[in-house]
Amino acid sequence: MAKDDLGILDAIEIAMDAELKAKQFYTDSASKIESERGKNLLNQLADFENNHYQKLKDLKDSLIATGNYIDYDGTQFRPFRAEISGKVELKQSDALDVLKLAIDAETKAKEHYQQMVKQTKDPQGKKMFEKLAEEEDLHRRILNDEFYNLSNEGGIWAWGE
Repeated sequence: MAKDDLGILDAIEIAMDAELKAKQFYTDSASKIESERGKNLLNQLADFENNHYQKLKDLKDSLIATGNYIDYDGTQFRPFRAEISGKVELKQSDALDVLKLAIDAETKAKEHYQQMVKQTKDPQGKKMFEKLAEEEDLHRRILNDEFYNLSNEGGIWAWGE
């Protein structure tokens, strides 16, 4: 393993910890949201964060064992369709608070991965961190859309429409 990769290992550890915390946050939040659409979105985000954690762990293990970066092709959101019930979220302000926190966390995660791109010399490593940054940005955009919908569309989750 190259000397430069020692700093990357620290950055990977930080990212792994953040992914676990994000997964727990989304899992806990999903259990408190009444909307099936909201639950589905938050559970998918928890799955995403768990996948990121596993890939980062695989990367760390590979760097330690062989000094090589691993491939990462990304993860796709599963489509979700549900009937519109017209049910308003009972605790809309709580849902908005969850979304604000999640948007902030996804923004910070994206920035962290962008820093890792700059720190990494290996093209395969750069590609992996760029993809992770793109996925965190996608999460942020989806959460922003949900925040807008809940704030302006009468409290109905739009995820899955």
